[in-house]
Amino acid sequence: MKKTSLLFLVVCLVFISCSEDKEQEPVQAANPKNVHVIHDDDPPSGQGDIPRNKLVYKTFDQKSFTLNELWERYKSDVEVTAPDYHDNLKNFWFSIIGDRVIDEGSDAMKLYFLDEQMGLEQNLLNYDRFFSLLATCPLTDDEVEMYALDFFDRNREAINGIMWKSEEEKKDKLNELAYMQRTFFLLRNSNKG
Repeated sequence: MKKTSLLFLVVCLVFISCSEDKEQEPVQAANPKNVHVIHDDDPPSGQGDIPRNKLVYKTFDQKSFTLNELWERYKSDVEVTAPDYHDNLKNFWFSIIGDRVIDEGSDAMKLYFLDEQMGLEQNLLNYDRFFSLLATCPLTDDEVEMYALDFFDRNREAINGIMWKSEEEKKDKLNELAYMQRTFFLLRNSNKG
């Protein structure tokens, strides 16, 4: 009986030691900004949720910060992220500080945020801010057109890839995007005189 118990114990130990290591290794984010990914005390849910330890949650009262302080907080916050919430974090930040960047930002800051927005898979939260930012950036007409068309194509693909509650909702979102782009080009062309 002792030999059977001992054999059973050895077999159990072998199975336990051969089981998969459940620890997750850091994964490199697949984006052009070379974002480092770590799993910290508040690991990502895998559902696109922004962890509560991110600075963006401490920045809602943006008026208490200078624009340069907000920019530094943004850069610090997006430096370490995970692929599932990377775009959401950048979109959330831009929804908070985008208007100030457009109104008060230097040309370098505006180009930085334009590049950040162009690096995202989708910008569904920031159509209007994106086109306002694009209008204030020091770019040639060809560059503006390239950015606007790329933005439109990327977001149209994102909208088509979402499972909407109804076909009508999807159509409305596509129309909203097309309207924003059309309005942007009409205003831009009318300002050329």
